[in-house]
Amino acid sequence: MPNVFVISLKRSAERREKIAKEMAEKNISFTFFDAVDGHQGSPELAVDYDYSKRLWLTSGYMPSKGELGCYASHYALWIKCLEIGEPIVVCEDDITLSYEAAHILSLALENVHKYGFLRLEAVEPGSERLPVEHIHNGTINLMKDNYGGTRAYAISPAAAMRLVKHRWCFPVDCFIGANFIHGQFSYQMEPLFVQLHGEDGSTVQDSVKNRTPLYRKPSREFYTLYKKVMLSFMYWKKRKEIRTR
Repeated sequence: MPNVFVISLKRSAERREKIAKEMAEKNISFTFFDAVDGHQGSPELAVDYDYSKRLWLTSGYMPSKGELGCYASHYALWIKCLEIGEPIVVCEDDITLSYEAAHILSLALENVHKYGFLRLEAVEPGSERLPVEHIHNGTINLMKDNYGGTRAYAISPAAAMRLVKHRWCFPVDCFIGANFIHGQFSYQMEPLFVQLHGEDGSTVQDSVKNRTPLYRKPSREFYTLYKKVMLSFMYWKKRKEIRTR
């Protein structure tokens, strides 16, 4: 399969060996993309980070080095998608592929032009979604958000263009889901390309939890409410559009 990229740190030899074996067993060709390591210095793309919005509206504290590296890695692949002018599939290196991964990959690349962004892993428990199309014993679902959804996805050049136009202010999965900012809706495709994920934990992201200072909480809570309202409105609007076709 063309244009399949696996984000992985150069030093993660064991992970690389594991995912390479997975891909080979499923007869899937891929390319390693050397992850941007935020702990080796601030990524060049970080100069475009909207720190004021981050501090006062979205989280209330500075992004971690790992978060910047994770975002920069995905962002660089969106640029790659634009450069080659074709859809790509992006994976992280801590996934276990489903039995029919090669077939599912073909379906994703066939349908991503129509939808822009196709999540290829399970959704978070309780996530809202709406079936919009049935394909080859599977389903494409409209998602209200894309929380936790960057371990495996297909993206088209049109969707990549929408995402790269805007400055950072969220973790990358939350930004992809923020359709009220960039206009790109998130969809999920089933059957799933990924059977399991995240058992070993992220080597790019940080696990440290920061706290929002008290003096920034009012503005952050206001924006959190605004985000929830906008996500609900955009989801309602898209559902209405789909049902009236």
